Amino acid sequence: MTNKYLSFNPCFMNKLFFQSFHRLTWMAALAGLLLIAGCNNDDADDNLVAFRNITLSGANEVPAVASTGTGTFEGTFNRTTKVLNYTVRWSLGNPSDTTRAMHFHGPAEITESKGIRLPITGFPTGSTNQTYTNVTPALDAAQEEELLNGKWYINIHSSTYPIGGELRGQLVR
Repeated sequence: MTNKYLSFNPCFMNKLFFQSFHRLTWMAALAGLLLIAGCNNDDADDNLVAFRNITLSGANEVPAVASTGTGTFEGTFNRTTKVLNYTVRWSLGNPSDTTRAMHFHGPAEITESKGIRLPITGFPTGSTNQTYTNVTPALDAAQEEELLNGKWYINIHSSTYPIGGELRGQLVR
């Protein structure tokens, strides 16, 4: 007596093949649908470039300064409108200081100091726990390229460091 499962049965093997093929086809179709559904083709998000957790410090100045002040920069650049929305938070090293000036500088590497690309106006002049949110005017093509290639930095000048600045942060993504 032979075991029907151990002997070669072309009909049984053919049935197994088609059942397996049918299952694999459905699994592949389902995987394809899940892949397509998981793709988010939201063009609006593709146009936004984020600058997050940019640290501002005296050590980032060129040349470095001995400030104990700190700050952060957060921003989002919109490739369609060419506008940078941003928030700067800072505390100067000396509580009796005042914030004198604030600018975007460039084009510069992290080891270079360059001229002002855009002034920042309307910021608070206090020294500790300051926050300022604003938007740039629309950038021209050269400014956009510099910004997106990490060639801009933000610089905060104080009464102690009025010339070179007290806090600097390179805008890199």
